[in-house]
Amino acid sequence: MNQSHERATGRDEPIRQHSPFGIVRGPLYGHMGIKADVFMPQIHQLGAHMVRLFLFWNQIEPERGRFVWDAVDALLEQLGPSDEAWITLQSSSSWGTRHATNFQPPSPSRHPEEYDHFVRTLVSHCKGRVRYWQCENEPTNPLLWEGTAQDYVNHLQVFSRAVKELDPEAMVILAGAVDAFYPSADAQHPDLQAEQDFFDYLLRESADDFDVFDLHLYGDLDAITANIDAVRQKMAALGYQKPIFCGEYNGPSFFNFVENLPILQNIFTKMMETPQGETLAQATQRDAIAELYEQREMLPPQAQMFMQGCSLELEQKRHRINCREIVTRCMLALSAGVQKMLCWNLANENVDRANLMHLLFDKYKLLHYEDGVFKQPYPAAEAYRRMTDALHDVEHIQRITVPEHPTLSLFEVHRQERSPLFVVWERRDTFSGEDAPPTPFTWTWSAPQAHAIDVFGQNIPTEVRAGQVHLPISLTPVFLTQ
Repeated sequence: MNQSHERATGRDEPIRQHSPFGIVRGPLYGHMGIKADVFMPQIHQLGAHMVRLFLFWNQIEPERGRFVWDAVDALLEQLGPSDEAWITLQSSSSWGTRHATNFQPPSPSRHPEEYDHFVRTLVSHCKGRVRYWQCENEPTNPLLWEGTAQDYVNHLQVFSRAVKELDPEAMVILAGAVDAFYPSADAQHPDLQAEQDFFDYLLRESADDFDVFDLHLYGDLDAITANIDAVRQKMAALGYQKPIFCGEYNGPSFFNFVENLPILQNIFTKMMETPQGETLAQATQRDAIAELYEQREMLPPQAQMFMQGCSLELEQKRHRINCREIVTRCMLALSAGVQKMLCWNLANENVDRANLMHLLFDKYKLLHYEDGVFKQPYPAAEAYRRMTDALHDVEHIQRITVPEHPTLSLFEVHRQERSPLFVVWERRDTFSGEDAPPTPFTWTWSAPQAHAIDVFGQNIPTEVRAGQVHLPISLTPVFLTQ
């Protein structure tokens, strides 16, 4: 790869307020039999100082006026001076909401004054230790919000007012949105327009009730920047701008492979054909997943690698893809101006493989976790730590466009009181691209030597001569320093 090119720079955004790196603890904490454990040491070991935690109304106030602080206090007691906490609060209540439940789906409160009292009591209890408060998560998913967009607008207004009056320094985060804003980003999303319409309504009607937009980045890698820009353009069209955080990201996703889309469609079709009823729907889902496992050997490898008990070869391949995407998604988003990146997730108890969520999300966990005990890290955790080490004290990230090489992804990372860092990879097919030989890469270099290491911790050979550095690159991100 020669270096005769025009250098064009992408968005050049400063990283504001502390480290951009955080980790989601998991879907449950101190609720429904899940232990409220000590986890911040593990997050620190991975190079992060921010955690996102899910709490439920019924978990904290199981009966009107009776508060249980065990999980909240377990969180607060382990936060250090440099730690940041982000609580996603879900209005799931057996007594206070339209849909009575202790888990899902959350729904609007039956009496807003009771929800207001609950939020105020919780925020007051935290005494300023929690900086970020989020009202619900992915409300376009019927499992995560049983209500309309207008219901959410009203709900958020109560939530935001309560948080701000009790803690004026706190930041209110809009409910998480999936990355479906770029028109051609996710053609497999049948509800793409509904997702956009829902959030268009929130952006228009709730502008005064949130401080941060939360965009979840599980979709097409090549559409990450376009999705971020689309959200920013929507806010600009309404006459304002707010910071964008990414409250969840990881990859690869089951639905990112075109080979897997008929499989998902078949599962969803069977579930939709079943008469309404939670127990019956769960049984139908279990039957559909069981049938999938019976046919596993006939499924495409892109599907098999997400399944429990797949071949060692496919398991290792998925780990390699996961390590790459932990880094590539983060670099693309941070260079496009996202200020916080929270990886899903630290760890969770074993999920029944007959649950669709196992197929879609179980292998994202960074650490093995069993009976309330953290165990060995998965390869993605080690890749995450290499990334946070390399990007420690990052000030801003600049994407460099090389017109002659459109498949090249190149980023310059400016770090406080550290030499510049370059992160580089070549865009290839996610599944098969690792089988292609490396591509020679040349870049202007003023230092007498260079050091390169990839996301797997492998040293990459470099040669510096005549003011240029030479090294081989592939779809695996490489950290290049002096």
